[in-house]
Amino acid sequence: MATHPTGAGPVRRRIRRYGRWAAVVVLVAVAVAAVLLQRAISFDAPEEFWQQKGDLAAVEIRPVDGDSLYEAFHVELASSVGWRVRGHLRVPRRAGRWPSIIVIGGVNTGRMAAELINPERPYVILGLDYPWEGSTELTWWEFLPRVLAVRHAMLLTPPAIFLAIDYLQTRQDVDASGPVLVGASFGAQLITVAGALDERAGTVLSIYGGGDYAAILEANLKDVKPALLRRLVARTGAWLLAPVEPLDYASLIAPRPLIIINGSRDDRVPLACVEALYDAAQEPKQLVWLDEGHISSRDPALLGRVLDAATRALARHAESE
Repeated sequence: MATHPTGAGPVRRRIRRYGRWAAVVVLVAVAVAAVLLQRAISFDAPEEFWQQKGDLAAVEIRPVDGDSLYEAFHVELASSVGWRVRGHLRVPRRAGRWPSIIVIGGVNTGRMAAELINPERPYVILGLDYPWEGSTELTWWEFLPRVLAVRHAMLLTPPAIFLAIDYLQTRQDVDASGPVLVGASFGAQLITVAGALDERAGTVLSIYGGGDYAAILEANLKDVKPALLRRLVARTGAWLLAPVEPLDYASLIAPRPLIIINGSRDDRVPLACVEALYDAAQEPKQLVWLDEGHISSRDPALLGRVLDAATRALARHAESE
């Protein structure tokens, strides 16, 4: 018969008892964390987008260098619910009432986006920055603890576009037609949401956008190994971005036109995601394929060809009015 040193039995019983309590504590902690996370990411779309917008509380505008055709201004719009969005405004030097364009492309790129858009006819052009106040270059270790803050800024982007429409409607040099909404790269997904929800908008122009965040994120996480981890990260990201999934909104843009411009050799927005967005939309809609890879500000020649396609699309839009 096996024997144990004196006191060994009670010690083991205490270890088992403490182990069970530790397991209960861990399970309770996990459950509480899950509830808190669910509350933190809870978002009642689409109503909450409008609640986030608030009213246009203040406008700060100051002149900056323009060009021979356009005056230029730095603009900052303040919402009554306590947030601000910055932008770059271009106004035709000729007096008149002009159609308008709102364009969004990335963090702190409002000026570049506004200056790159050069339609054949005069427009009042407002390039918006994302409503993000943090660093534009985050490492993975810096990004992870701020993921909810980044998500909040993304969910605030459609309200920022709504607020920009409020502002344009106050200007005497903007006509009564709805602004053309232009989004490039990740801005293409968010412009789709804003265009679907704000019926004041006119044509929506999606440049290098698509639908199905899980597939788009997985295509952009090729360096994450193994594939199972990459898929898990992509699906988690898609779960966090569910309130701005373009496939849920594309059909609401009609009867206003949706124009989608994408590169057939794009390795960052899979062709299936582009086609899914087009299929989700209702007529009138148009899909323009360019024999190009993904758009990049580091490739001026490619950027020029994409913008030429966008200019032609805007010209066709103007002719149809």
